[in-house]
Amino acid sequence: MAEAVHGALGTNPRKGASHTWDDVEKELIDVAVSTLVALQTITPDAGKLFAARLDHLVDRVLPEPN
Repeated sequence: MAEAVHGALGTNPRKGASHTWDDVEKELIDVAVSTLVALQTITPDAGKLFAARLDHLVDRVLPEPN
């Protein structure tokens, strides 16, 4: 994924713009899927853990309702 970002930004002086933002999007999806598969592999409570962590992250960035 990092290689695709560097390629999309053209920051590698030897390669220039070697990737597109479509490539970056695909790599990000690959990382997300790989992460979720790994989580499911190591714990039977993957869905519960994911939901709890997502709730925690949302609570950190969204203001409390009035």
